[in-house]
Amino acid sequence: MKPESLVIPLFPLDLVQFPGAITPLHIFEPRYRQMLKDVMAGDKSFGIIFRDSLTLIDSENLPEGSIGCMIEVAVAQGMADGRSNILCLGKERFRLLGYVEGEPYLKAEVELFDDDLDIVDPSDLADKTRALFLRLMAAGRKLKNQIESDDESPELPDDAQSLSLIIPAYLEIDNSEKQYMLELTSTVERLDYLNSILENLARDYENRAITNQFAKLNGHGGKLPKM
Repeated sequence: MKPESLVIPLFPLDLVQFPGAITPLHIFEPRYRQMLKDVMAGDKSFGIIFRDSLTLIDSENLPEGSIGCMIEVAVAQGMADGRSNILCLGKERFRLLGYVEGEPYLKAEVELFDDDLDIVDPSDLADKTRALFLRLMAAGRKLKNQIESDDESPELPDDAQSLSLIIPAYLEIDNSEKQYMLELTSTVERLDYLNSILENLARDYENRAITNQFAKLNGHGGKLPKM
């Protein structure tokens, strides 16, 4: 059955929004001030779609089929000059069907979608993803000489699909890689791709942490620090 379409305000940004991820935004352009005013008077939702800074030009709309993410405004703080700081919570992904005229800001017809049902059970891959992410965080703390704290560990979802869509939001990787994972409709494929990224990042962070600790010996020798 074909997904039902809906018309939403659309905010092109040089970032990739993921379901479940919280994103702070600063609203300052007049057209997007109006958009925020309109959505806050309604269901507090609009769509974020990735468009890199080189193509953030009004006349260059994204093609049909482009993938973005719905968000809900969780917190909005207005300023005296009309600007606003907002916190957005990522919701469902959407596929762009076409643009709708008649507003000072972009509006588009979209259809929501979810991952397809995988033949392979993603549970084992998800367990590996979780372990690799925790390993990466531990390596990051060592690199920054930070003491482990439960407060610094994000609460990760239990189900494989949600896990595969929230972890990329925490990673310092290229937006093209994030967008690729957002667009995938197989949880198994996304987890497999994500695990290769996490393995490389964790290994890099661990090697850099060892180098930093060894450098502190300042030529006095000694054994290589253990991770």
